[in-house]
Amino acid sequence: MTLLIRAKVAQAAQDIVPSWPLESFIAVNPLAGEEGRPFEHAAGAARLTRTDAAFHSDYRTGRITNTDLVAAICERIPELRRTSEARHGQLKIGALTLTGAEVLAAELPLLVSSISQQAMTHPRMDRVDRLAAKWVAAYLDPDPLWAMPDRRTGFYEAWRRLACHDTNISLRARRRLRSLPDRADDALAEAIAGLDILDSEVDRAMRAELAGLPGWAAQIKWRAEHIGDIDLTSYLAVRFTLRRVLGEPLPSGAKPNNLPSHAEPSLRNVWMRAEQLALHLSGSTTIDRPTVGAVARLLALHPQHQHPFTWQRAYELHYRDGLLASLRSQAQPTDRPLMQLVMCIDSRSEGIRRHLERTPKVETLGFAGFFAVPIRFLGYGAREAVNSLPALLSPRHTVTDVPLDSTTGVRQRARLRLRDALVSGLHAGDNVAAAPFALAETAGWFLGIGTLLKTLTPGIAGALARRLDSITVPPSPSTTTVSTAFTLTERAQLAETAVRMMGLNQFASLVVLAGHKSTSTNNLYQSALDCGACGGNPGAPNARAAAAIFNDLDVRGVLAIRGIIIPNDTFFLAAEHDTVSDRLAALDTHLVPDTHRTALRQFEKLQRTAADRLVTERAKDLPGASPRHSPARLRRRAHDWAEVYPELGLAGNAAMIIGPRELSRGIDLHRRVFLHSYRTELDPDGSALESILTAPLVVAQWINHQYYFSALNPDRLGAGTKTVHNAIGTLGVLSGQGGDLRRGLPWQSVGFGDDLLHEPMRLAVITQAPLEKIGEIVSRNQVLRDLFDNDWITLTARTDPSRGWQRYTPYGWLPLQPVSPPPEGATQ
Repeated sequence: MTLLIRAKVAQAAQDIVPSWPLESFIAVNPLAGEEGRPFEHAAGAARLTRTDAAFHSDYRTGRITNTDLVAAICERIPELRRTSEARHGQLKIGALTLTGAEVLAAELPLLVSSISQQAMTHPRMDRVDRLAAKWVAAYLDPDPLWAMPDRRTGFYEAWRRLACHDTNISLRARRRLRSLPDRADDALAEAIAGLDILDSEVDRAMRAELAGLPGWAAQIKWRAEHIGDIDLTSYLAVRFTLRRVLGEPLPSGAKPNNLPSHAEPSLRNVWMRAEQLALHLSGSTTIDRPTVGAVARLLALHPQHQHPFTWQRAYELHYRDGLLASLRSQAQPTDRPLMQLVMCIDSRSEGIRRHLERTPKVETLGFAGFFAVPIRFLGYGAREAVNSLPALLSPRHTVTDVPLDSTTGVRQRARLRLRDALVSGLHAGDNVAAAPFALAETAGWFLGIGTLLKTLTPGIAGALARRLDSITVPPSPSTTTVSTAFTLTERAQLAETAVRMMGLNQFASLVVLAGHKSTSTNNLYQSALDCGACGGNPGAPNARAAAAIFNDLDVRGVLAIRGIIIPNDTFFLAAEHDTVSDRLAALDTHLVPDTHRTALRQFEKLQRTAADRLVTERAKDLPGASPRHSPARLRRRAHDWAEVYPELGLAGNAAMIIGPRELSRGIDLHRRVFLHSYRTELDPDGSALESILTAPLVVAQWINHQYYFSALNPDRLGAGTKTVHNAIGTLGVLSGQGGDLRRGLPWQSVGFGDDLLHEPMRLAVITQAPLEKIGEIVSRNQVLRDLFDNDWITLTARTDPSRGWQRYTPYGWLPLQPVSPPPEGATQ
């Protein structure tokens, strides 16, 4: 019975996407469990597109054109490619010529999704939801002073012992709770039987219960996989038991978002409707039969066709086509660059790369921010290590930070312990309920001064904090233990993988590997702004480890045998990009040889100029900022604890380019594109391309869909507004004092006031690589087939600059139709 019950729970929970805690918040597609079905048929009461009114407004302003609409219609109804002609934003069907908007108007007899009517209505919590949310929050609350009694026995057992004293439950129901089974599995089986749920309905009933508090269910699934102190079986045992003893009806269950099924209309009815439409649109009293037949196919072949998804596709095509038109087709540079900078593919890196490349012979590359070095990092004197690697991977190597001077290291460790004790004491009020009362008596005067400074002069407060930090922990030259954490063979393999994946075909004398982080104050979503490829942590440890590997002469010797020659005069320098200040801080500068000191000074000068330009550029889009403000004033936002927009994160992300930098160098991509470097000539077997498509691309679409759904569903799949957030330790946030754990991003990450800052578009992947190789990779990876075949993201590729762009479809590659300019006077 136990195995059967747990198997049923696992089946019901297979579509639930685990939710990471705030301390390591990483982006996920909240509907990832639905990727096996077409995007427009994704289940759950969620809005999948913008409103019709928003699309119509874009059409009036030219953000969506007739050309976009016709292209979207032809993509969604492939039969029209054979029976019609599309040009100049018009679709010619037989003797009938229609604009894209007129074709959509002709589809009025077709069904329209009910998503827009249901998406913004937040589901009401029933009594079981309220009680379950209260008990789960109590059990997982990290406050040691208010720890739930009997917590060590597990969630179900602790709840069973205490629930019979819950005055929110009737006395009669509490008596029934005293006779519950000792084990969660038995209790769940008993409750299901007591509720008279048929075996065929158990899966649906479990899914409906899990959908009641999706935020808590996602968090419990994550904890079950990573910590093991609670699981969904015990959670469902509590829910079903409460429903049984309270006499609460079973939830109706989440209804699918796709269209209801309808019988295929009869041929006669379709023909009559088509003839009426054709006559009406042509304004004539007669119409030829081929035209009527084509319109009939338009109406009958795709009864599932929905207006919002056609508009959405047109909206996306407008951006993608504009992006493709801007890309270059220039030859690969042959001169050795003076300096190279390798940055994370994060779309925020695009701006600093573009400004650095204004200097001739400075080359930048894009690569996943952990630099192919998956580690568990323990900083010197730190209490615990962090997993600095993608969530798809598990750490197998621990790298630590070790001072070069052991005497200085002992003193530094003592200062670190002192600072750690002070910080832990001052911040105990975040997690311990009684701590603020003690702190007010002992450190209130000190904290009061700090509060005043942070409120009135955040810039000075930030400078003082940095000064105090440097006094308590003076900088000490250190190194990482990467050489002992990895064998020589492992280090050489990591280096080779990185070189081939990032398309590093030549080496400058100075190669900078820049991880990234974000600095902000009083921000529960701080880790959401750090490096997602590093598990929601800053990327400096990975950059330092990667630089140490590349500078290792033994590693270079192994690489030379494998055909990768790193010149003797090439030095790899680690750095860290702060995405709020846009400054690039060089790390481990004590390791830089004298021969490269001039290059280091040149890099620091270049990065300061580029950072000032970029922070001013970003001010145009940042609420409360202005390009007229000085860079220093703009950077002070990071230390303002009342600032909810220290930066916009990855808002606006819309595309991913996988190819050589020549494709986009010198083009302003407006910090909207993930840029992963890749060169086919360095990857003869396609293994590097497969790694890119199955790892960085998947992470990029996680980010894209999290922003997408948080923007369209701020109350269901986002976190709502920050103004009413309450944190439960580092688990997550609630809106108000209780209820479900919020998923996704806060509104302040995607919108300002009532307006969206993020344009919700599915990721457009653009790749320069052999089409047959891409097709082989997609065909043998189910995750890619789901994403591309089901329209969760799109793929456009070309083999080389001499070939045209082609669009991936489940039936093969189709060439993109060149967009010809409209005739003079025509409406676009």
